[in-house]
Amino acid sequence: MASSRITAAVASSFLLVLACAYSAYGAHSASYHGTSGCKSAHKSSFHGSQCRKGGKPRRGRPAHLLFFTAKDGHCPYATLAPTRHDVAKTRAATLCLVNRERAAHGERALHWNIHLVVAAQAHTESMAFGDYFAHVGPHGQTALMRIRRTGYISSSRLGFEVGENIGWGSLWLGTPRAIVAAWMSSAGHRANILDRRFRDTGIGISPHVSGLAHGQPGGIYTQDFGVIVG
Repeated sequence: MASSRITAAVASSFLLVLACAYSAYGAHSASYHGTSGCKSAHKSSFHGSQCRKGGKPRRGRPAHLLFFTAKDGHCPYATLAPTRHDVAKTRAATLCLVNRERAAHGERALHWNIHLVVAAQAHTESMAFGDYFAHVGPHGQTALMRIRRTGYISSSRLGFEVGENIGWGSLWLGTPRAIVAAWMSSAGHRANILDRRFRDTGIGISPHVSGLAHGQPGGIYTQDFGVIVG
């Protein structure tokens, strides 16, 4: 029998400081602070022992992938605001920052998986051009459904665990450094980042946040995590 679990968290940045928690797909939290920008983050995770075989990815395939390793604790392009010309750099910087956190806690680095990159990029683009911010897409697609569809979980006989963090930020709050810092400040997102079972990852980024950020530049991020248990 397959089992699944999903939790989510939200964090936003505005003028006042406020925190709340409520129950939906597990537990959610929200906080607001800051003055000139805004950022948000969600986290979800699923795990199970069986699933249906997924199809081939149709959209969101990246042109190329870069991989950076932190040097003296610093990741290249960590403060670079996403643009359509710099998605590969900001994607690699985000993974570098995540792996830096994992290394600091004694966990092995995550590595790119093309199926997860496709799933993450497609969801980021869906949110960016659909003007919404949620794990569940407009037609009810969950993170697990999107990941299955790419073929990452290739057999119903395989065990798996997958997770997802999403975030968006305007101005300097939309850089890889700000997004990863926001995730690490939230228990749910932090748990995904530091989960010792995860081996694979994919990150999708879009600079198109005008609908969410009221015309301000910034970035929308999705990071998918996974491990397949043969």
